[in-house]
Amino acid sequence: MKQDPEGKKVLVIQTHGVETPRRTYSPLFYAMAAAAMDMEVVVWFTMDGTSQLKKGEAEKIKLDPRSDVTLQTMLERAKEEGIKLRVCQQSMTLFDMTEENLFDGVEIMGAATIIELALGSDLVMNF
Repeated sequence: MKQDPEGKKVLVIQTHGVETPRRTYSPLFYAMAAAAMDMEVVVWFTMDGTSQLKKGEAEKIKLDPRSDVTLQTMLERAKEEGIKLRVCQQSMTLFDMTEENLFDGVEIMGAATIIELALGSDLVMNF
């Protein structure tokens, strides 16, 4: 039986960062697909995933060297699609990051928030 996706809440947890560039794109593709289906989407960056949100890092990552699309492009498109980008405050300390060197439009949240987001989501995807 086909379900109506509209209004469903999706939480995408991204734990992979710039050291594994091929693993950074899929979560954003899935998040954008869910947003295109009128779902409410949050991408939560934690652990190594936090590294891709440091200013200057995402524009260095290309999935396909023949393309001009960078990870920065994907993050910007995700924001344009209404996807909420959130980062774990505790994980930021692993990369000596502060709010000033964080990619624009990302909200910093504490660890308890991920539990609340997961409990309130219809679907949780972990990468």
